[in-house]
Amino acid sequence: MQYKSISRSLLTRVLSVYFAITFIVTCAHIISEYNNTKRALANELKNQQSTIAASLTRSLWEFNSQQIDAIAEGLITIPAISGLIIRDDQGQVIRQLGITQALEGLPSKPISPEVLADRNGVFGHYSPLAFEFSGQSTLVGDVTLFSSRDVAIDRLKVSMLFLFGNAIIKSFFLLLLFSFAFNRRLTRPMQELTMQLESFQPDTLGESRINLSGEKNNEFGILEAAYNDLIDRIQEYQKSLGLTKEMLVHANRRLDEQNDLLEQDVARKTSGMSKLMLDIEERRMELEQRQFALEREIQQRKLTEATLKRTNERLRDSLETIQKAQHQLVQSDKLASLGGLVSAIVHDVNTPIGIGVTATSFLADRIETMAIALDEQSLTQSQMTRFISDARESVQLLENNLHRARELMASFKDVAVNQSSGAFRDIFVHEYIDNVIRSLKPRLKEKAIALHVDCDKGLKARFQAGALAQILTNMILNSYIHGFDNKTNGCIHIHVHLEPDSTSNGMLHFVYEDDGIGLSSDQLEHLFDPFFTTKADRGGSGLGAHIIYTLIHDTLAGSLQVSSHQGKGLKYEFSFPVNLLGDKPTDSSL
Repeated sequence: MQYKSISRSLLTRVLSVYFAITFIVTCAHIISEYNNTKRALANELKNQQSTIAASLTRSLWEFNSQQIDAIAEGLITIPAISGLIIRDDQGQVIRQLGITQALEGLPSKPISPEVLADRNGVFGHYSPLAFEFSGQSTLVGDVTLFSSRDVAIDRLKVSMLFLFGNAIIKSFFLLLLFSFAFNRRLTRPMQELTMQLESFQPDTLGESRINLSGEKNNEFGILEAAYNDLIDRIQEYQKSLGLTKEMLVHANRRLDEQNDLLEQDVARKTSGMSKLMLDIEERRMELEQRQFALEREIQQRKLTEATLKRTNERLRDSLETIQKAQHQLVQSDKLASLGGLVSAIVHDVNTPIGIGVTATSFLADRIETMAIALDEQSLTQSQMTRFISDARESVQLLENNLHRARELMASFKDVAVNQSSGAFRDIFVHEYIDNVIRSLKPRLKEKAIALHVDCDKGLKARFQAGALAQILTNMILNSYIHGFDNKTNGCIHIHVHLEPDSTSNGMLHFVYEDDGIGLSSDQLEHLFDPFFTTKADRGGSGLGAHIIYTLIHDTLAGSLQVSSHQGKGLKYEFSFPVNLLGDKPTDSSL
């Protein structure tokens, strides 16, 4: 396996930081030297102006063009001067030589000397010229001397070469020094440690100790001591393991002796039990004969009773027959809904149980592997550590998935038992609705259906909770099957609040809304009719809405209204009387 040297990596980082700092300091030094050179050039321009001011002023006063040209030519030959501009008292240019700034940048009304800032690499010094005559000063013009960036850089060439050469030489010697130090203090001890570790032999732990040359008062000395201490502890563990194995062999020998004695005792008792079993068998045969005669008599009485029942059933009128058939169909639809719920719950419970079986099988294989290693005396600390880690992960996986299966079965048990029971129960309404929704989640997972419940969590009441579970189950499944047909997502809102009532403790009012495809006015008119369905060609029974109507009106003694518009969803509003109860107990019966 390829690896990256620690010493090389550390050396690279240290030198990179040093080179970066050296580069920044060198650049700062060069910039400082450049600014100092510019200031020196500006002072030279000022001195040159002071030197030629008197002669240039007289030449302008006397309009001596030849003298002005001679002065200008002499100035432009000075290395520090890259250009000049000489103007008269009207601001007209008399002479302009070399590299200069634009005339617009010069002062329009000369007052006093001033330094011209750097523009496009050109800077200069401006000075007005005044002639003294008869004690009066008369302005005869001005002169501006310029220098450039090239002049400054030309003066800095030697300094720049010295700075760069100094930085390169220092960096080279520092690289050699660091390379030698890292190689001696880190690379060589590391290579020696690696070679001694590669010669490790589990069978000869005493010869596998490491002994590093060089100083012992650094990290490598601490590592050497820790590794040798680990070897000593492994040897002690192997001795303890050998003693334990001897004790186990002795215990197995004693266990074999006890098993022999137990087998002899069992054989003696078995012979006595055989006689007793023969007597019991004879009595059993006598009882079977009596039971057969009794069953035959019971069968004859059942036949007679069945004949009487069939005779009575024929006397019932046609209306009672139709009502009974309708009631049976309603019960069948309830059982079919509960059966679909069972199928979905079983599918979701199988997933955590399957994961638990896999984790158990993996843990059994790891235990068998550890037992083999223990018998062969090849068990190492690393194997034991990996086994403990794998065992913890497997146990955690088992706990999580068994807890998930228990929650699913608890929710299903609560809803299934309530739907099949008409008893009055004391429930927290919000918590009960959450249980109903949780039990339906496996049926709704094929579509992204969002269910929102708006209900006071402290609302507790006494009523036939099983009827409410059937109502909400049918409403939600009808929305899922019919309302969200050909839709991949949807939203259902359930709003619950308590309304005062003079005849009872209160009326529990529900508003159920979905944003499905809705119903037409003709479909809405026949919604609660038995056997009316929009899915007759796909197995719809047409009893879901009829069950809702029957449970609310007959079972709960409540009222129901429904409204819908094509493409805008369906809305149920229903209420029924309840008995209000106190605060939530610590151990809920839900």
